[in-house]
Amino acid sequence: MGIESILLFLGLAVAVLVIAGYLCTVSMMLKDVSFTVGTVLVGVRSIALQCQPIGGVVREIVRDVQAIEEDLDGLLASAESEDEAPVRGQVGARR
Repeated sequence: MGIESILLFLGLAVAVLVIAGYLCTVSMMLKDVSFTVGTVLVGVRSIALQCQPIGGVVREIVRDVQAIEEDLDGLLASAESEDEAPVRGQVGARR
């Protein structure tokens, strides 16, 4: 084995070490980028959840308001019927 062979193997070893160091650096950068992308993705999903269509909620509110209106109409009708009917014990109470 001559000096040229030893220099060739040393050159190859240095090249492999430089490439390995470069790949390690790229790997660390990708790890940071992956974390950032994951954080952004969670934020986007959260915003999408907050901005869902509200048609179903509005329909539920309308049904509740209609039920309340019907109940109030029933109370009003019963109050009016009580005002028209004589109350027991009031017919001869005043003298």
